[in-house]
Amino acid sequence: MTGYLLRRALQAAVVLLAITAAAFGLFYAAPSDPALIACGPKCDTAQVEAVRHSMGLDQPLAGQYLDYLRGLVAGRTISDVDGSPIDCTAPCLGYSYTLHQPVLDAIGDRFPVTLSLAGGALTVIVVLGIGAGFTAALRRGTATDRLLSGFTLVGASVQIYFLGYALQYLLVYSTGLMPPPRYVPLADGPDAWAAGLLLPWLVLGFVNAAVFARLARSQTLETMHEAYVRTARGKGLTALRAHAKYTARGAAGPLVQLLGLEAGALFGGAFITETVFGLGGIGKLAVDSVVQNDLPTVVGTVLLAAFFVVVFVALADLVTARLDPRVRLA
Repeated sequence: MTGYLLRRALQAAVVLLAITAAAFGLFYAAPSDPALIACGPKCDTAQVEAVRHSMGLDQPLAGQYLDYLRGLVAGRTISDVDGSPIDCTAPCLGYSYTLHQPVLDAIGDRFPVTLSLAGGALTVIVVLGIGAGFTAALRRGTATDRLLSGFTLVGASVQIYFLGYALQYLLVYSTGLMPPPRYVPLADGPDAWAAGLLLPWLVLGFVNAAVFARLARSQTLETMHEAYVRTARGKGLTALRAHAKYTARGAAGPLVQLLGLEAGALFGGAFITETVFGLGGIGKLAVDSVVQNDLPTVVGTVLLAAFFVVVFVALADLVTARLDPRVRLA
């Protein structure tokens, strides 16, 4: 198991390093000039060149990349447009000249929103998606199976922006059955926190739960016919106990892998959901940064999303290896 852990850690480090290089290259591949954006439209050529020098953009590309990597590990000092030093603590993701703050601080201000949204949506996905798939498999061929399969088909077909706007109009503005979506810090009251995020949780969770429900149903049906499950039934275990003890564990591997990918994507920012419901999370920050040509923030959010995907996929691999020892030998 130790060797498997070391291999996964090394793979994760290599992937993150490659993504860091790609994101840094994206910064320079963009058609916009970071120095011109930071200086502003009223700057003349001499002022833009002065800003470029203060930002270190006139240095060799390899040197800038090494400085960026050192900043991720140990922090660094960044020059403002007027040449004054800005202390950027590790992990330094750069400085946003549009927001006038370090990128990490901008992300930190919005991370509680994304954390709350992702946590609630993942809960809905697990309970609604995996629960529905497992139930449909156990009730195969019945009206319950057909009803749950119909709901998963609807969830797989509808888009978040359509369902989000439609339910807001119906449940919030037309009937008033639910409060307007908004983020309230958990410290200000769990009731207000949950009420403001309930509709985004349901919409984001329902749309993504469809894939989990279909996968859970197919994996459960496949595992139910394995020899070890039939043996457990033959030894006298009831169907419910046999499926709860053996079938669920045997079918969990692909579901855990998909859940790891989904968790990484959600914690990196659900930009469509955040935009539809007006939530100021990391996804909304990324969209606004693209619109405003705020390249350091764009690169920072890309790196953050990649980090969460790599971490959660690695955790999913560890859980899968725990559930199925054969995976450790792969």
